[in-house]
Amino acid sequence: MKSNHKASFAFTLVELLVVIAIIGILIALLLPAVQAAREAARRMQCTNNMRQIGIALHNYHDTFQKFPAAWFGYESGTNRPNALGDPGWSWAASILPFLEQGNVQTNFVHFDLPVSDPQNRTACQTLLQVFRCPSDPNHSTFTIEEFEALHEDEEEESEGGEEHDYSDILFASANYIASFGSTNTRDAEDCPLGTVFKSNGAFYHNSSLGMQAFTDGLSNTLFIGERTSLAGRSTWVGMPAGDGCFPTLVVGTTHDTFGKRNGSAHGFSSEHPGGANFTRGDGSVHFLSDTISQTVLEALSTRDGGEVSTL
Repeated sequence: MKSNHKASFAFTLVELLVVIAIIGILIALLLPAVQAAREAARRMQCTNNMRQIGIALHNYHDTFQKFPAAWFGYESGTNRPNALGDPGWSWAASILPFLEQGNVQTNFVHFDLPVSDPQNRTACQTLLQVFRCPSDPNHSTFTIEEFEALHEDEEEESEGGEEHDYSDILFASANYIASFGSTNTRDAEDCPLGTVFKSNGAFYHNSSLGMQAFTDGLSNTLFIGERTSLAGRSTWVGMPAGDGCFPTLVVGTTHDTFGKRNGSAHGFSSEHPGGANFTRGDGSVHFLSDTISQTVLEALSTRDGGEVSTL
């Protein structure tokens, strides 16, 4: 007699577990490649942002025959230089029209008023992607309290600054900061009233440097670098008056450690594996390894140190 039972085809539990294990192994092998491809795309976008900034700086120079100051600070009422004074607008705010952000400047930025003035609240919290690294965690805005939390170990150094309440201000996060050279930014608090706080870098307080000031060569001088928000907060807007650490909102120094995440809140760092992007004075963008020697890094950050660069 013929059997009416049809043959049954199905996975056994062991076969199912084997298939799942194989799929898991394939995913594990594929995931690093996918992540690497995504990081390569983010790094390319970061490079493009920094190249646009470099071009904007040159267009600014073509217009005004000088590069913008790192930040502007004066004593209220006398117009004498004050490194920790108002209005505090940064180099990045100065080049907005050259980054196709003229509408932001026209509608939100009141250069005649301090950064901290209520009329500049919208400008302070306007996030501009051209100043953001795609690889950085999404800290869209931050408060001064969050900024100061990353400078807790410097609390004693900042005691001489004026006391202000900036608790109601949100600052747009940025990752690109101007190079202050190898000069210690912490010395801002010791800068006498009426004196410009100068550095050996491309940008400093109230600076107005033309190309002729860069005797090391524009291609051998760092102009703009990265800082991860995990190391320190930065913004394109500028700095409020008062605290000795506030200049680091817009500048970085090679005086401090350079590296990923564990970099100093005053220095340079990034979320890119192995280093960070830097824009040089000729507008070119280069990736510097976080294993670069401190001596070479400081030499690249000075504008007229007379060093010989091979990078």
